[in-house]
Amino acid sequence: MDQRFVVDPKGGLASADGASSLAGRTGYYRLQPTSPDWVVLVRSPALGGITETRPRVVLAGDCGTFPLQDLIAFLGQARWTGVLRLAAPGNERLLTLKDGEVRSAASDSVSDRIGEVMVRLGFVSRAQLEQVLSDAPPSRVGKAMVERGFLKAHDLYKCLQEQITEIFHGMMLAKDGTFMLIDQELDEKALVHNLSLSMQGLLMDSIRKIDEFAQFRKRVPHGKLYVIRKKASDGKLEPEEDQLLSAADGLKTVIELGRLCKVSEFDATRIVYRLLEGQYVQVSQTAAGAVPAPSAPRPPSTAVAPPPEPMMAPPDPMGQVPWSAPAIDERKVLHVFNFIFREVRDEVARRGQLSMFLASANAALRGSGVSTSRVLSGLSFLPDGSLDEAVVLEQYTQLKAEGQMGSEPLMSLKQALSDVMFFLLFQAGELLESRADEELARRVKELLSSIDMK
Repeated sequence: MDQRFVVDPKGGLASADGASSLAGRTGYYRLQPTSPDWVVLVRSPALGGITETRPRVVLAGDCGTFPLQDLIAFLGQARWTGVLRLAAPGNERLLTLKDGEVRSAASDSVSDRIGEVMVRLGFVSRAQLEQVLSDAPPSRVGKAMVERGFLKAHDLYKCLQEQITEIFHGMMLAKDGTFMLIDQELDEKALVHNLSLSMQGLLMDSIRKIDEFAQFRKRVPHGKLYVIRKKASDGKLEPEEDQLLSAADGLKTVIELGRLCKVSEFDATRIVYRLLEGQYVQVSQTAAGAVPAPSAPRPPSTAVAPPPEPMMAPPDPMGQVPWSAPAIDERKVLHVFNFIFREVRDEVARRGQLSMFLASANAALRGSGVSTSRVLSGLSFLPDGSLDEAVVLEQYTQLKAEGQMGSEPLMSLKQALSDVMFFLLFQAGELLESRADEELARRVKELLSSIDMK
């Protein structure tokens, strides 16, 4: 697996380690056109045969042109065991799978190390990490932290989950590079921690995060903005929102608040975004109370200053009342999402897979496998693929009156329906041809633009 070769400027191929395993593969090979990071040689004519030696590469590709999400979804459904390795510019990441579940993840990026994740989430300090690393190998950092009382066992589990989630998400964001699927048995004894995460759950979470981050970045462009509290909590916020709001003293950035509240940068950004929507906070490039740098002094003038002109309001550049976007209410949001649900349902029905599709969707909806929002409690999809609008609106109104929909009830409703939409699109993507799947995604994007809450 680690044998290396050198391609010289003239295109010659030579082993960098002396002996070469290619010696037993005599014959004529054709060089196939690929991206610059990998080389494919195919024997011509093919003689066939299967190597029994493990580990062995059984699939390789270009992640810049091949949908890695589709491969990962297949591996989960096929309950595959082995390693998925991704080599992208700047880093290399891998997932270890057992029966389609993610058992561990690794990366050569410093930011993906478990110690860095612990510091980033605020569970340990930088000084504590350096102290542990001074006399413990990196592979035992987590256990050493627990043994020394710096970290609780259940917090270590949370950090490990976050580490795998971030590595997985980093693989989903890769725009170029190569991936390899390596067939090998999983050595259970080699696993430092006994974890088993759902491949489908990680994939859906990553897809949702990509979509939501694009929305959040419209108001929170980066994590180094300072968060300034504008008003106190009014009892309508979620516990995580209350916690972050109380810490928003104008002297901490989004990232620092996330560390204080022991959540990732993504979750901190999500909470700040919701608080911005409710006008509880504002964000700034400078800390509250920071004095701006003084400008260069002007030379003294002997001219007599003219009398000040009377203060006047600045003219409206449009010469009229400023335009504001039309209101978007819960009925319109629900109507648009139901239209999307029916679109997905009809597309699947054309492929003759409707019965199984609806049964799976209803089972996931009833089991809270799609969304944990109470606004969807007890619901099932109607035969046309939609949700009963009367029931959803009734539950939404009741929960909103009880203060159970957070500081931005409409945004919470949209989020719950978005979770359902992503699940349906993911399930449909397994049944549809690529062209139909892409066309469906295009129509969905157009429909969502009509309720884009900026």
